[in-house]
Amino acid sequence: MNYVFYDLETTGRNNTWDQIIQVGAILVDSDFNEIDRFEERCRLKSGVIPEPGALIVNKTSIEMLNKVNLSHYELIKKIQELYKKWSPAIFIGFNTISFDEEFLRKTFFKSLLEPYTTQFNGNKRADVLGMTRSAKFYYPNSINVGINEKGNKVFKLDVLTHMNDIEHNAHDAMGDVLATIDIAKILSNQSLDVWNSGISNSNKLDVDNCLLKNNIVCMDEYFFGKFNSYAVTYICKNQFNYPQCFDLIHDPIDFIDMSMKDLKARMKLKPKIIREIKNNKNPILMNQNYVHNIPAYEAIGLDTLIERALIIKNNDDFKNKIQRILFEENEEKEQLKSQIDVLPEDSLYMGGFPSNDDKSKMIEFHNSDWDKKFFLSNQFNDERYKYFSQRIIYEENPEILPKDIYNQIHKIIAKQLLSTDNEKWNTIPKAYQQIDKERLELEEKGEDQKLLFLEEINDFIEELEKKYEKVLN
Repeated sequence: MNYVFYDLETTGRNNTWDQIIQVGAILVDSDFNEIDRFEERCRLKSGVIPEPGALIVNKTSIEMLNKVNLSHYELIKKIQELYKKWSPAIFIGFNTISFDEEFLRKTFFKSLLEPYTTQFNGNKRADVLGMTRSAKFYYPNSINVGINEKGNKVFKLDVLTHMNDIEHNAHDAMGDVLATIDIAKILSNQSLDVWNSGISNSNKLDVDNCLLKNNIVCMDEYFFGKFNSYAVTYICKNQFNYPQCFDLIHDPIDFIDMSMKDLKARMKLKPKIIREIKNNKNPILMNQNYVHNIPAYEAIGLDTLIERALIIKNNDDFKNKIQRILFEENEEKEQLKSQIDVLPEDSLYMGGFPSNDDKSKMIEFHNSDWDKKFFLSNQFNDERYKYFSQRIIYEENPEILPKDIYNQIHKIIAKQLLSTDNEKWNTIPKAYQQIDKERLELEEKGEDQKLLFLEEINDFIEELEKKYEKVLN
């Protein structure tokens, strides 16, 4: 398959409430030969307060945010059209699974486009960051990484490029894409088994098949700067369809005859006996030949680990008990969940898929002239899509909205931006606090040019404040 290496620059890190402002993408074949590329910026949406620190990092001025010809809606439509044209492919980047993919998915959702574009129609997803961590563990000399003051390895893209003599225009979308391709070339040359694992486990079905085919796999976990690898064997899936595996550091004989009550209690304790694999997040799974890289498991010995895996594999009663415990625990959590109303922007994973009728209306909405879009916005069965469609009109062509609808949306935005509560989204009061903090740090460092940049952001926030205060007065 071809690869689509891509990167997004955004107004902040909140994938629900911030927005994409730049995209860079390069389509390459399996030998990294470039086939096509795309790079574009868009202007700021109404109702989005950029994080000052994010703008400083990605060198985006207020003028760039406001004077670009392309709107956010136009850019997002372009991205989806391009990705469909480049499909099927493996969509890949640096930390894309955790950041860019979630950002893109939720942005497509709010733009009435297919959220799962990079997973449907034969597409797959991979992440160079996870591969790099695993490559450094299984092949220590494969790539140079940084070390922080705590002695932990540093895998930031700009650090990796510096350590491996890669030219890099950091925090620019296309610059990050080109750097990621260079890192991928190193991995495919110096740690081929890890690279192949990342590519072959780039969708859920492939991961599930790998777990069923191998009695033992070596899986990785990364939490708070700490990397660990475990030898495990597959047991079952939980309610979210994530594979659950038994950690073979333990002797299963100690657990298989436990009662449900005792087993449930033990599963809450450390060291864990059950480890979860997120099969939709490009896990790196190495075969049993890599057990020797993990000292604790090597000391047990491969023959003993194989015996333990077979005990689990041949004990359906134990596997069923684990699955029942997981399902019961989920039911308990669901009963305790808050009943607070979920805002439309937050509802991608809890509102279900659109009906076929609403899907057809989305296509019609995008293809229609602006003077017909408001009529179409009222035809959606799902209130979320009605709201999103009218937000798009408000942002793109507000004069076609009836005055009461325009005022309603305008007031929603004003209340959100001027809120003094600790909201999920960035607010004007929060932005002022961020500016004050950044100003102090920049003054201490003597960064005069960045201070001027920061004052432009401050002036922009002040103008927004005046604009939206009028709505609530």
